[in-house]
Amino acid sequence: MSTTKRQIPTAFGDDVFSALENFDRRIYFRWDLRADKLELKQPIPNHSYDIGTGLLNASTRLWHSGLIHPDDLHIFRYFLHKIYHSCSRYLGRTCNQTCKIRIRSHKKSDYLWSEIHIITYFDDQQPVVAFGNIRNIQAQKLWQQRIEHEAFFDKLTGLLNKETSRHRISEYLDSLATDTEQAGLLLIDADGFKDINDSFGHLFGDAVLADMGSAINHNFRQSDIKGRIGGDEFIVLFRNLNDLQILHNRCQVLIQKLQRQYQNGTQTLPFSISVGVSLYPEHGTDYAELFKHADRALYEAKSKGKNQYVIYHNSLFNQAASAKSRVPNDFEDLQQKAFKDNMIEFIFKLLYETNSPDATITLSLSMFGKRFNLDRVALDLFDSDVNQYTTAYEWLSPNGVSLKSAAHNTSLFSQIAQRNDLILNRYKATSYGVMSIYEDTTKAASSYQPALTALHLGAFAHCMITHGSDTLGCIGFESRQPRPFDDECLHALSIFAVILGNILLTSYSDDKLRQQNSHLRDLLDHMQEMVYVVDKITLMPLYFNQAIRQTLSESSAGHPCYELFHQRMTPCPDCPVQKLSGEGSEYIACDLSNWDKERPTTTRACNLHWNKNENDPPLALVIQEPF
Repeated sequence: MSTTKRQIPTAFGDDVFSALENFDRRIYFRWDLRADKLELKQPIPNHSYDIGTGLLNASTRLWHSGLIHPDDLHIFRYFLHKIYHSCSRYLGRTCNQTCKIRIRSHKKSDYLWSEIHIITYFDDQQPVVAFGNIRNIQAQKLWQQRIEHEAFFDKLTGLLNKETSRHRISEYLDSLATDTEQAGLLLIDADGFKDINDSFGHLFGDAVLADMGSAINHNFRQSDIKGRIGGDEFIVLFRNLNDLQILHNRCQVLIQKLQRQYQNGTQTLPFSISVGVSLYPEHGTDYAELFKHADRALYEAKSKGKNQYVIYHNSLFNQAASAKSRVPNDFEDLQQKAFKDNMIEFIFKLLYETNSPDATITLSLSMFGKRFNLDRVALDLFDSDVNQYTTAYEWLSPNGVSLKSAAHNTSLFSQIAQRNDLILNRYKATSYGVMSIYEDTTKAASSYQPALTALHLGAFAHCMITHGSDTLGCIGFESRQPRPFDDECLHALSIFAVILGNILLTSYSDDKLRQQNSHLRDLLDHMQEMVYVVDKITLMPLYFNQAIRQTLSESSAGHPCYELFHQRMTPCPDCPVQKLSGEGSEYIACDLSNWDKERPTTTRACNLHWNKNENDPPLALVIQEPF
């Protein structure tokens, strides 16, 4: 039986592009804006959208047929507004746009998150045609929503967790008017839960707490804020409290619903709840004040025999707060327990309380190191300019070896390069993300062994950190001795890489960019040359350095450079900015007599390609010799 040998491509061709499109689940389209006809590129790869092979009267269909999710129509409106009402800005250029919207699937009943890239071409200041592609990002969005849900909600009860409850209650209280609006804060605590948990076990205890959370959720309105803030303690903010009797009724119904008995052999164990209530604005106008008064009312309910609710009143002010202490003997043990129970919540809580990505990353590395008994946990940032990774954050056990540049000498450079080469060569796609894993480096090629021995690296697991299509760096778990990395460890590594790429490192990049901008401005201010940046269309200066500032008697915004600098009503003759092409990289030099008519100054101008957002104006950099 003969078989036909498949031709292997040696260069990019239609078959290669088609295979890549199918692999990436990306479909391409052409939209004739004059005929309003949208066509998909043939052959059309398999997709799940309700658009067939194209759309006639595309703008009408997209707007009125429900093809785009109603909540995302404003994005489509912005696209149409931009290309039809800002035409003059794109003369001789293209308008490039990217957006994420939900498009109806072929099942008609649901929508799929999609990322769309569109390039619009103009002719005589009118949009003529748009080319673009659509990529299905539904799985990515669902994963992101799952991470967000785990960060904000309590796993056991489905209610908000402690930090999210406090944050949302505080936000709501800040929005209220003290003279017209009212609310009630409830603290709900279980009576007899410890005995039930000890007698029936933790699984039964968890079921009791889940049932308690469900009862609280159904007893109050959807608009009320409900959360679990401790082991058996819950919080509710009763919003829009127009009638206090309604709150009395809700408390009483909940107490009756949760009053019950559990049987353990011949022993009967009672279960009930106690509730403390404080009122806004009568008992306080912020979270801390209302919580304090509700806690004292809860203590009063416990003292009076439990299984009841108490609304705070002034006579409780001097009474002791609840004697129940939740402060552990060892604070570090508490941190480790909280980290183990809900890693995502712990990290977001750190970020919320410190408001510092730097501190959050540093402490999280130590938590991972201790949790999984590692010798080194490190975050390496990728510099695309030099194509290399550099350690930015690092945690070490007593046996760990530091690879930070300040901590090692030049004699280890070659070993570190070999180590990095081994790690990079083992990266591959896994169910947890793009990872490089080696559980026993003694099995690596002999050429790597001197470096691995010098750096005491017996096992490692690294995960790539990305943001969109950009590689930001990698996060690595390392051990001095060979060891396995179980599913829990790899799952935690993957989750942390996602949080780093989408939240923590974006702030780090912004801070780094601000620092670089500050250094650049300082450098430009120390130059003798006159340096400024202008909008190529309006010739409005966006920046000018100290050499120019000191020559101006008065500077004000809203004037083009020829008026602000030279008191002219028209652009300078032979202005090089106006000779620059739309997007080119040319460098135009000339002599201008704009600063001093008697002494021309050498002037150079070029395009600036700072703007990735098409809403930003095209820019030019101008440098003139001092006069």
